[in-house]
Amino acid sequence: MMVIRSHFRATLIRSSPIQERENTLNLNLNLNLRILYRYIYVSKFTDVLDRFRPENYNSSKFSVLFLSTIEEQQQSDQFKVLGVSNGLVLCCLLGPLVYYVCDPVTRQSVTLPRPKDRSTNRHPIFFGEGFVSKVNEDNVLVSFTVVRVELLSSPSNYLNLETFSSDTGKWADYKLPCSKPIALLKRGGGPITYKGILHWFVDIHGMVAFDPYRNQKSCRVIPFPDERDIDSEYEYEGIYRLCDETQGKLRFFEVSPEPSSFYCFSMWDLKDYEKGEWCSEFKVTRSDLSSSDPELTSWLMTANFLPLSFNPFDLNIVYLRCEELNCVVSYDIENKRLDVACKPIGVVEDLSWRVVVPFVIPRWPTRVPIPRVPKKAAKGKGGHRKRSYRIYTRF
Repeated sequence: MMVIRSHFRATLIRSSPIQERENTLNLNLNLNLRILYRYIYVSKFTDVLDRFRPENYNSSKFSVLFLSTIEEQQQSDQFKVLGVSNGLVLCCLLGPLVYYVCDPVTRQSVTLPRPKDRSTNRHPIFFGEGFVSKVNEDNVLVSFTVVRVELLSSPSNYLNLETFSSDTGKWADYKLPCSKPIALLKRGGGPITYKGILHWFVDIHGMVAFDPYRNQKSCRVIPFPDERDIDSEYEYEGIYRLCDETQGKLRFFEVSPEPSSFYCFSMWDLKDYEKGEWCSEFKVTRSDLSSSDPELTSWLMTANFLPLSFNPFDLNIVYLRCEELNCVVSYDIENKRLDVACKPIGVVEDLSWRVVVPFVIPRWPTRVPIPRVPKKAAKGKGGHRKRSYRIYTRF
């Protein structure tokens, strides 16, 4: 196993709340945050790596980052960013599923071996892929794991999944019993990661959790907060809610789809992970909102907002899309203030949390751990085992 040290460390020295807030803001200034549109339209994966060149994203101005033009959507293959973990990015080529793990800083990448194809002409199989990596006590990235869950069309008492580990260099199949029948949302975006555990959204308005590093023999179902707007969540397939991890907290943020609703924004924190207990943090009405932007102020009582992302560096900030103004706004939780964050370039109509991912490029490279070659790999000429992956290195 090749272990390559990462020079990126983001450890904050915690002393007082004020000191912690200053350290967090300083880190935010040093590492530029983007909201990355998941889909990239190019002809081959080396072109994906080229799209991650610093000139495409390295700017002090916050933005929604589109790495392809609208014209390219009609001409090229479709690649999708599935997850980001400790500076590494998991992508795949849609159509014939080919998975890649890369470091956007060095543009080094590894092509994973192909998993078994279980699709048939009549019954294609869809997957929800997750990505986690592991660091040791010295903050050295030592391995990564890719998990893909079968998205069944009807509820099942089992979770069918496959895992690829860089430690073994091969895929492994699992069929895990669930405490209740579940069906994963096919339009649920990527799974969220909390405490190194992957969580997929299910149609019973909750999450199913799987821990690829510490417990590969079971899964558990975690419900969403009981007090949320269940009817609108069902009607709009969860597009008006945002659930994700930010600074060690698992948060559920809800936007009312109807301007006439009494509350427009609500938020809960998961206080007890083992028990699945949520705690309400706030409920905000339209009249509570304010803005320093005159045009946005005129729309506060009637605009339609769609949640996009939490700010991974600031617990106080949530990003939303304002449909009427065709812009991304930041919501300041403490001051109940909305401000225009950016005007996206190349906006698509379905811009929501499903098709974007918070994206931070570290200033130092994180080398991709090279997967092991399975012992039973076929041998080529000269008795050498054939590798079932390729490595691109571009500096």
